[in-house]
Parts: sequence; C-alpha cells; structure tokens
Amino acid sequence: MFRKAFLITICLVVGVLAAIFLVVGMLNATCSGSDEFGCGGLAKNLESSAGAKLPKFITASHIKISDISHVSKFRSSAGHDFSDSFEVCCSMKHYFMPIDEYGARFTQPIYSPVDGVVLYLESPSGFGGNDDWKINYQKESGKEPPADYRDWNIYIRPDSAPNVWITHMHVNPLDEIIKKVPPTKGHWMMMGVSRPATEGYRVKAGDLIGYGLGEIIVKRHLDGSGIPTPCNSANLRQSFLLSKLPGCRAKVQLHSIFEFMTDDVFNEYQKIADVSRSDFIITAEERAKNPLVCEGDDFANEGNSDDPEVYVQLQVSSPPNKDNLGSDVLETTSSESSPTNGSSLKTEVSGTLPGFQALASGRDIIASFESSGSHVLSKFDADQSYLLVISSTGGPIKVEVTTTAFANNRDIYSRPLGNGVTTYETSKMDAGQIEISVETNEDITWQIVAVKDV
Repeated sequence: MFRKAFLITICLVVGVLAAIFLVVGMLNATCSGSDEFGCGGLAKNLESSAGAKLPKFITASHIKISDISHVSKFRSSAGHDFSDSFEVCCSMKHYFMPIDEYGARFTQPIYSPVDGVVLYLESPSGFGGNDDWKINYQKESGKEPPADYRDWNIYIRPDSAPNVWITHMHVNPLDEIIKKVPPTKGHWMMMGVSRPATEGYRVKAGDLIGYGLGEIIVKRHLDGSGIPTPCNSANLRQSFLLSKLPGCRAKVQLHSIFEFMTDDVFNEYQKIADVSRSDFIITAEERAKNPLVCEGDDFANEGNSDDPEVYVQLQVSSPPNKDNLGSDVLETTSSESSPTNGSSLKTEVSGTLPGFQALASGRDIIASFESSGSHVLSKFDADQSYLLVISSTGGPIKVEVTTTAFANNRDIYSRPLGNGVTTYETSKMDAGQIEISVETNEDITWQIVAVKDV
C-alpha cells in the first residue's frame, strides 16, 4: 500500500513538472522581443555583454542618506541568504536602516538611482518570507501596518546598463507607476512567463518611485531571457522542483551599488560619516575564508545592526520626532562621530549631566533614573503616550525598552564610542508598563527621564 501511494505521488510530481515545462516551453517559444531588447526586457544578447565592464550608472541616491543610521554590508549575514549563481550563503544586497526605523517604515521616500525604465512590479506570491516584514513590524512596534500598504518589488532597467535589473524590495509604488506597469507574481517570473510592461514607466535618477524599505539589489543577467526572478538563494536553486525552472537556471551575478555609484553620490555618505566604499563590501575572498552557515534560506547566526562585521553605522539610530523636541536639544557641536543632518543630539565638552528638570523641559515626569554602567531599571506604568529623554557622559551606550505592547526588547538608542555629554529624545511611544535596560561601561554616567507626551 505504501509503495503504491509513493508511486502515485511520484507520478503526480512528474505530471506537474511535465505540465509546467509544456506551458513554459509554449510561452517561451513565442518570446521574440524587439531588435534591441529580448522578451524579458533586458538586452537581447546577454551573453555578449556578460564580461563587459559596467559604467558608474548609479547617479542618485535611492534614499535620503541623512535619514539612515545603518547600512548592511554586501556578503554579510544580514537578513537571509540572498546569493547568485556563483556564491552561496551570504546577503548580496544592502539593507538601509532608517534612524527612526519603525516610524518611517511605511513613509520613507524611495527614489530611482538611475535613468531608466520601470518594467516590472512584483506583488507577493508565496515564495517564503512574504509576511516576515509584517510579523516583525507587529512584534517590534506593537502596531498593525496600514491596511492599504502594498509591499511590492520594483524592477528598473538602467539606460546605461541594459543587462542589469535594479530591484527595490518591500516598497509601495506610486499609483502612476502601477497604472503603466501591471503587477506580476513571483511564480510567473520563476517560470519565465512574465513579460515586461509594454511601455513601462520612465524615470530619471532622483525621481520618487514609492515609499517603504531601502533594500536595493543590483543583478546582472549573464544569459537566458532576462526576466527577473525571485530565485535568490542556494536553497531555491538546489530545490528539486524549482531548480528546473528558467528563473533558477538563468546565470546571474549580484553586485553592490557601491561598485557603480558616482563620486557625487558617495559623497553623501561621507558627509555623514568617515567611510570608504570598501567599508560596505565584504570581498568574495574574505567571505570564502570566513564562510557563513545557512539552514535553508536562513543564516544559522543572523547578524544585527550592533555588529560592525555586518552593518556600517553612519549615525545613531532612533532620532526624535522634531515636533516633540525641547528647546534645549540642539545639533551636535563636538567632533565626536555623532548624527548630523537632522539629528536630535546635543553634545557638550563638559562632563556635567543636565539634570531631570532640564531633560523634561517643563513636561510632566513619569519616571526618572540616574546611574552609571549597565542596569535593568525598575518597571513603571505610563497611562498615556510618553517620550524618553536620555543623557550620557560618553559612549558606547545602548538603551532598550520592553513594554506590554511588545514582549521583546526594542532598541531605542545607540551611541558609539565617544566623549562629551550627549542628550537624546525619542519620538512618541505608546502607553503601557515600561522596563528600560541600559548597556554601557562602568565609567559612563547617564540620566533617563520618561515624560508625558503633550
């Protein structure tokens, strides 16, 4: 009986595969494209340009760099395995973490980094992880995402690199783009049956294209039809079923945006922090010497923003909402590596902390704490929305909050190594029972006040 059931299962699998390949073959047989471009929307002869040197075609930043605290490194352990036809088990894309990570999750403007044309929009299709963003947001913020938010991917073909797709992941595209580019599904792309929009939506470098996360991918197609595909991990490429599909058979190579960024664009990063292009890229040789371990699509040890081997820190995370700032919160004036361009830090050369009343700036104090070194502070209740104001005599220091809204610790403030008194104010946080934890060196003194949001 078991043997019979097994044989029936095998026959069904074979039948499904045969049907898939029949459909794929019939559709691909009608794939002609134009004189210049193939049916997938990229250059017609991808093999001929596979080894050609690409120009610096990224001529605008895809996100406002002054809004960003951390950028993941290319080939790091950030997120999950996102690799190409030549490498395995590493993240070959960049995550951009806003200063106000959860406050800006659905409103962060995303821009086209190139002159080109949007030819594909991909809506979720079930290839794993499509709801991870929603689960994580609920877990960390304690809130529901906007009901009308479209968590889609945008594919742009650069004019000066027509064998490349620039992919913006987890973005809500502008309505005007959707009108010209009908969305497709990942499984249709994987099967090689999706087709680019007839006209597409033309963009110039710096044009607004949507709102959402700053994840960005540069993928060069070396052969095949040029149809973009969600086959982005070794696990998918080795899967019995998926490995036979065009989307997993196509030879592709992933690149860092920092390889093709003009100096003018990279200067935006250098205005924020003392960085070089190489800081954002782990080389293939370095990764081979220190390989990561994957369990399916996931890293056995996923990296986080606190790890300098995984993320480059541009500035301190979680800035305040400026509408809620007290008059005593000013721009950084010391030479310490601290946030600029809209940050809420105030740094003084003296080692004197401001005091609770100065930190509160006339607002009602719910709770106050002062100490040095690492501590888990006494819980307190906030019956309405509140803000935290944090002051320290130096860094590094990290402050986390646990509330009844989210059980896990939420990072709300991180200051790198440095001297001088720095004052920081959070944006509005929801009411509940609050527990604050502080992680810092014993010689660093700090004050924290919780004040009512008025």
